[in-house]
Amino acid sequence: MSLLFRYLFLRHARMLLLTLAMGGGMFMLTDMVERLDVLLDAGASPLLMLLYYAARLPGIVAQILPAVFLLASVILLCLMTHNRESIALQAGGVSPGTLTVMLVWCGLFWGVVQFGCSQYLSIMGEGVANRIWHEQVRQRKSELRVLDNLWFSDHNWIVSAGELREDGQGRDLAAYQLSDDGLRFDTVVRAPRFETRQGSWTVFEALRIRPGEYVSERIAEFNLPLTQDAGLFFVSESESPEQLSFWLLGEAISRLRDAGSNVEGLQTLWHGKLAYAASLMAMAFVAAAIVSWRDNVYMAVALAIVVTFVTYVLTLFGDAMGQRGLVPPVAGAWGPQIILLGVALLRLHYAGLRR
Repeated sequence: MSLLFRYLFLRHARMLLLTLAMGGGMFMLTDMVERLDVLLDAGASPLLMLLYYAARLPGIVAQILPAVFLLASVILLCLMTHNRESIALQAGGVSPGTLTVMLVWCGLFWGVVQFGCSQYLSIMGEGVANRIWHEQVRQRKSELRVLDNLWFSDHNWIVSAGELREDGQGRDLAAYQLSDDGLRFDTVVRAPRFETRQGSWTVFEALRIRPGEYVSERIAEFNLPLTQDAGLFFVSESESPEQLSFWLLGEAISRLRDAGSNVEGLQTLWHGKLAYAASLMAMAFVAAAIVSWRDNVYMAVALAIVVTFVTYVLTLFGDAMGQRGLVPPVAGAWGPQIILLGVALLRLHYAGLRR
């Protein structure tokens, strides 16, 4: 890592964190104004309010980080131009293209941070925040979704359940283990109650029958050798599948596709999670293109805000087109970022020709 890159990265990180604190603070303040009356009427303590907004913070960071990165990059490049640092670097043989590549590496680092926040911390935080809001503020328990008459296969097992709740509890389970040739049942398991946790299926007060051996036995509790994640059954019923993690959504797409379901909408969301994190690298080129056109910090920041709004509109449009099947999911998710990157590269090419 060169001395110049460390210098640029640290300056950019300070600018980004300052901008992030301001943007995140405004976002949370706006939300607090809307919800404060409800929190106070519910008698929420300051500690509960702090916990609620702390749980929501990773999601806010993940949502606004691309725009914050663009603003921080534009401000940094403008300041370097006004302080004659850019001229000094060019005199020393460091081209504007080299600075842009360094910003792209910064975008890669912060893109990984954004992806981690959105796929790990944000999902856990939103779950905590929703429980606080519904159970402690609204004073009502979160409603659990229930699936009735569920059937699925898992390797050589065929399983049916009379009822499966979103919390993993279920009743009236029947599981049939096929023989290697698939012509008979080696084992039949029936249980009035079961529960599943992270791919582990536990049955209670079960009757296990081995037809080939004419044997049946009662077992108080044991685990079935199933790997199916019960949470995937609720994906197609979910009102907000975008809240699923990248990996869980990918597994759901694979299983639903094998079952013959239409997964174009979920595929668009899956690609969108990657595209949103990768957009920070595109923002590095956009920042360089903006400053190459206008290095006045006020005009550059205003233009960056306009670009952020246009990108947001294009992203919504691409997601809608992809989920409706009007364009391939890859094009719907990645199209806005490709358009943005293409325009930025054209501007940088034109600026290079002028030099």
